[in-house]
Amino acid sequence: MARRTFKRARDGTLKVTLYAQEVELLAMTARDMMTIVEEPPAGEVRDRLYPRAYLDPTEEKAQGEYDALVHDDLVRSRRAAFEAIVAGLDTPPNNRGLIEIALGPDEEMQWLTAVNDARLVVGTALGVSEDLDTDYERDDPRFEYGVLYGWLTQLHFELVTLLLDEIGVAGSDDAVIDATGEEPDEEPDEEPGDEPGKGDA
Repeated sequence: MARRTFKRARDGTLKVTLYAQEVELLAMTARDMMTIVEEPPAGEVRDRLYPRAYLDPTEEKAQGEYDALVHDDLVRSRRAAFEAIVAGLDTPPNNRGLIEIALGPDEEMQWLTAVNDARLVVGTALGVSEDLDTDYERDDPRFEYGVLYGWLTQLHFELVTLLLDEIGVAGSDDAVIDATGEEPDEEPDEEPGDEPGKGDA
């Protein structure tokens, strides 16, 4: 059985289980994103992170007022989310070589938004669209970013699915249920899934 990255523990915290290689990749991505969310390159990346509130180009004054009101707060909250990820990843591995992190409610939302922001930035840089295949050949200079985009998309999908499934069972008197509808185990599954960058992207 493939290892699930996100799992609800019996105490209500969200347990994140990662390989050391995944921790290194996620920490590096989060550090890069700290700079990008503060000073995004002009163009599509900036527009995806900070879309205009007023699409009418004649509304520049209103857009400026909106930016003055909310932009700095958006930057701070995005940077704080990536800082929280980096801080949480500074955890020693267990005896199986896996890093386990427990997230509280606020940290869950930080992971959700930060992983999605990183995914959007990488996808925008690659020009991802419904018609574009990101399964690049290994000699393609976009290969590593394609692998990263696929992994971030997988992380985001898994976390969103778990949280949405929990909304569906909210109010139940039963024990905390994970995204599969089963009570969570205390230990990770016996056969972890593939690490990012190994095998096919």
